[in-house]
Amino acid sequence: MDERERQYREYLALREHNRHSENEESEGASRNDEKYGRYFANNSGQRRQQSITDTPYGSSELRRKQQEKQRRDREMQEYLAAREEGSRSGKSGKSIARNKAYEKTSRKTGRKMLGKKKGSNRKLKGIVAVMALLVGGTVVAGIAALVMALGALGSMEHLDIDKDAIGINPTVDSQLEGYTNIAVLGIDARVDEDDSNARSDAIVVASINNETDEVKMFSVFRDTMLDVGDQGLDKITHAYFYGGAQQSLYALNSNMDLNIDKAVVINWKTVADVIDSVGGIELDIQESEIDEMNKYIPETARNVDGPDTPVESAGKQTLNGVQAVTYSRIRKDAVTGDYRRNERMKIVFKETFKELKSSGFMTMFKVMRKAMPEVKTNISSADILGMMIKFKSYDMTDSTTGWPYDVGSWTGNAGAGYAWYGPPVNLANNVSKLHEQFFEQPAYQPTDTVQQISNEISYRTGIY
Repeated sequence: MDERERQYREYLALREHNRHSENEESEGASRNDEKYGRYFANNSGQRRQQSITDTPYGSSELRRKQQEKQRRDREMQEYLAAREEGSRSGKSGKSIARNKAYEKTSRKTGRKMLGKKKGSNRKLKGIVAVMALLVGGTVVAGIAALVMALGALGSMEHLDIDKDAIGINPTVDSQLEGYTNIAVLGIDARVDEDDSNARSDAIVVASINNETDEVKMFSVFRDTMLDVGDQGLDKITHAYFYGGAQQSLYALNSNMDLNIDKAVVINWKTVADVIDSVGGIELDIQESEIDEMNKYIPETARNVDGPDTPVESAGKQTLNGVQAVTYSRIRKDAVTGDYRRNERMKIVFKETFKELKSSGFMTMFKVMRKAMPEVKTNISSADILGMMIKFKSYDMTDSTTGWPYDVGSWTGNAGAGYAWYGPPVNLANNVSKLHEQFFEQPAYQPTDTVQQISNEISYRTGIY
C-alpha cells in the first residue's frame, strides 16, 4: 500500500467518525479535509499542500455530493441567521434576499443571478405590492361601501302598499313578467313638510328589461285625465293627494295596462341633493327658459335649502341642484309651456343617471347616504342592493317619451271641480302605442278595463 492510498483510507475513516459525532461541526470536517487530503508530489521531491479535490479520489460522486450538502447546510445557517437579524431589526435585509438566492444556486452562480435579476426582482416586488394594495383596497372599499349602503337603506321610510289594491290585471302581469317597472313620484312637498296633502308633480316610470338590462323611461303628464279610483275621472296628479303612492300605482296600472308594484317617492330636495353629490349635470338651456328659471330659483333655494345662483346665459352648461330642479319644474316659457316641462323632467333624470353611472361605487353610496333619508319606497333593501350592484350594466336608451302621445284640451267639472284637463285622444290608442314602443307588443289590444275607461273619457269630454 503506497502512501497516497494509506492517507486516503485514513481520511475515509475520519470522515465516517465525524459523521457520527454529535459535537463535530462542519468546520471540523473542513479541517480534516485539509489535513488528510494532502499528498506529496513524487516528481519534484518537494512537498505541496492541495485539497482532497486535487487527488484522484476527490472527483468521486460521493465526494461531490458531500461537498454540495456541506455548502447548502452552511448557506442555510447563514440565511436563517440573517433572517433572524432582519426580524429583530425590522429591516428586510439584503442579506436575506442574497442568502435566499444562495439556497437555489452556488455562491458564484447566486452572485451572478443577483447581479442580472436585481432590476427585474425589484419590478416584480413592485408589481406584487401594487396588486396587493389594489386587491386590499378594493375589498376595504367594498366593505366600506356596503356598510354605507346598509346604513343609508336603514334610513329610508318604508311605504306600505297593498299589492292587491293597485289595479294589476293578472294577464297583464304575466305578459310583462320580463320587465321590472318602477314608478318614481316627485311630490310637491317642501323640506320637512307632511306630504299627506301633496300631489305628484312628476310621474316617471322606469322600465328595466330584465334580460338585456335596458332601461326606458316615460313620464305621464300631470294633468292627464284618467280614472284615479273612487273619485272617478280626474287629473292623475291628484291620485297621490287622494291615497298616496298606492292610489297613484292604481291609476297607472288600471289606465295603462301596467304591472307596477314598486314606487319611489321623492321631493325636490332629494333631486337637488343627488345632483349636487355628483357635481352637477350638463343641460342645454334655451333662451326662452332663462327668465322663468331665474324667477323661481330663489323659491327653490329656500325650499331645498340651497344656493340661489341665477343662470346667466343660454346654451350647454353645468347646473347645480337648485338650478336643475328649477329647470325641471317651471311650467311656462315662451315656446312650449307645460308639455316642455314634462320633457325637462325626463332630461334631468336621464342626465343624473348618466352622471351616477360614470361615477365610482363609493360616490354612488355617498349619494345614497345623502338622499335615502329623504326617500320613501316599498322596494326591499335586498332588491335595492341588487339593482345597485347591476347599476353600471344598465343602459338607458333614448326611448323616452311623454305620455299620452296624443293629448286633447278640455275644461269642465271632474273630480277636482271646474278646471282644465288633458284627456288622452283616445286612451285605448295611446295605451296600444305605449306597449308597442316600450314592451315589444306589436298591435297590442288593451284590456276591457282600459277600453271602458277610454269610452268614459270620450263620453265625458266629447273627444274621441
